[in-house]
Amino acid sequence: MTETESTYLKKLGKNISRLRREKGLSQLDVCAEIKMEKPNLSSIENGRQNVTTLTLLKIAKLLKVEVKDLFDFKEKTPNQ
Repeated sequence: MTETESTYLKKLGKNISRLRREKGLSQLDVCAEIKMEKPNLSSIENGRQNVTTLTLLKIAKLLKVEVKDLFDFKEKTPNQ
């Protein structure tokens, strides 16, 4: 994996983690709803696993966001 690819996956995972926490959900909560093992979600959120589009769709639906929102890599400030 290239450095660019690794950085991309880390940014994606960071967004998933941030959105999950904003919704007050734990990793276990998400895993129970989308039928995923916790180590897999942890790997996704830490940028170590290339996530499938279907998994992104499941995560987005659970978080009540659109899939494209998972790819919003702009830094968020507390007032945004």
